[in-house]
Amino acid sequence: MKDRVSESGVIEDRELAEYYSLMAKRHMGIPCQRVLSRIKAKGITKGRALDVGTGPGIFPIFLSKTLPEIQFKAIDLSPVMVDIARNNAIEAGIGDRIEFQVGSAYSLPCEDHSLDLLLCINTLHHLDQPVTFFNEVARTLKPGGSFVIVDFHRDASFIWIGLFSLFWWVFFGKHPKARNGFIDSVRSSYTLDECRFFLSQSNLTHWKLYTRTLEVWMESQHGQ
Repeated sequence: MKDRVSESGVIEDRELAEYYSLMAKRHMGIPCQRVLSRIKAKGITKGRALDVGTGPGIFPIFLSKTLPEIQFKAIDLSPVMVDIARNNAIEAGIGDRIEFQVGSAYSLPCEDHSLDLLLCINTLHHLDQPVTFFNEVARTLKPGGSFVIVDFHRDASFIWIGLFSLFWWVFFGKHPKARNGFIDSVRSSYTLDECRFFLSQSNLTHWKLYTRTLEVWMESQHGQ
């Protein structure tokens, strides 16, 4: 297995960010449904939620429309992406229901024990200090609060990596700066054992970890 190659999580190129936003709006419906199913399984229908590494805001926008009693805040390190996410929310008719802001996974803009739900979708591989982030998750969640963290894992089957690489090239490869995006993300992701180790070293408790093809899912066991 190859060593991890760190990947920057900040997109400053407006054209590239707009391209990712367009592709996400076209093709992220099924991933949004999968995250929604986990939230519903936990019985969460209202309260305060944070989406970490929101990118173009696809997940909080979808979830806010489906679960209108959840108050979402969403953060990203990229000011360009935050601006695009705000515009996407306005376009979806819910610009006043989600608070988008520039923010770091290492210093979440939330008070202690104030969140009912935390999401982090395909962002963990951008973080070089996962334990610091997990500790922030533990700090900000209410007692019994829930989290859903999803990312790639670089020890996934080479067959799955090959299939998804082909999918990526077909749907995302038209932009020259996006062609290697999937492979770069996989190379910068963590192995399953690394994820377990980081979770065990953090202040998070009552967590579970499981896989779906290329993905590793990390969730709280509250509300199961």
